[in-house]
Amino acid sequence: MALYDYVLTLSGDNPSCSASGAVQENDIITMTCSITYSGNWAPVMRWFNSSHNFTDDDVTLTTNDTTVTSQLTVTASAGLHGSQIVCVTYFTQPSPLLPTSATNIPSYTYTWTSPTLDIQC
Repeated sequence: MALYDYVLTLSGDNPSCSASGAVQENDIITMTCSITYSGNWAPVMRWFNSSHNFTDDDVTLTTNDTTVTSQLTVTASAGLHGSQIVCVTYFTQPSPLLPTSATNIPSYTYTWTSPTLDIQC
């Protein structure tokens, strides 16, 4: 089995993130984060707030050779009122394991926090 050294480069700055806020209960809230990178390990993005870890059903993930984009789509509800939603971007060991001589996972982490949600019921 061949072993490869993987070099990771984040192009530009931290992820670019945006939110379309809902104002009425049952409106759709959409939040998106996107990052450009080079290398063989794509960054991972996870969405959550203080009371909820969002599932894969809530997230659309698009990954190509240089960009990862994660879009969260949820229905506005009274339970989300006054909360903020967070997207954390980080690296984790790929699964299945890639053949590599690298002995560490990149230590990059970035946390984006949405504006406070104001849901009118």
